[in-house]
Amino acid sequence: MAGSAVPVVVSGWSWTAALMGLANLLIGGLLVQIVRTRPTLKKIANEREANLLTERAAEMDKMGERIAALEAQLEQQRARHEAERALDRHRLNNMDQCLTYLFMVFEKMPEKVPEAMAAVKEMRADQLKNEALEKATIHAAAIAHGKGAEG
Repeated sequence: MAGSAVPVVVSGWSWTAALMGLANLLIGGLLVQIVRTRPTLKKIANEREANLLTERAAEMDKMGERIAALEAQLEQQRARHEAERALDRHRLNNMDQCLTYLFMVFEKMPEKVPEAMAAVKEMRADQLKNEALEKATIHAAAIAHGKGAEG
């Protein structure tokens, strides 16, 4: 039987050969398309990345401007608060001065209490006028800086 083998020769076409040829064409065409479109896709990706970088740079510039404006506003608020604190300290010192004077008069010269009361009332009236002027100055400075007085 070893010597009686019949050689098989395929001639013409078969479905298997046709499908393999079609598969080779499709895979080859797909590879060609991938190779052809790769530079275009890379260019699109690079342009998108460049656009994003430009947008981010513009956003960072805007944030820098915003931060500078907020810092300026914060500095104005700090200055106004320091002025208000100085005014409050001044008011407390004035009140302390008046009370100290009254206590001294009560202790040392009780007969002069009515005169001292009148003098303290006059002194307090002057102090209240000055305090009102100082408050108005602080308020005007806040308005001049475009923020208005808060509180």
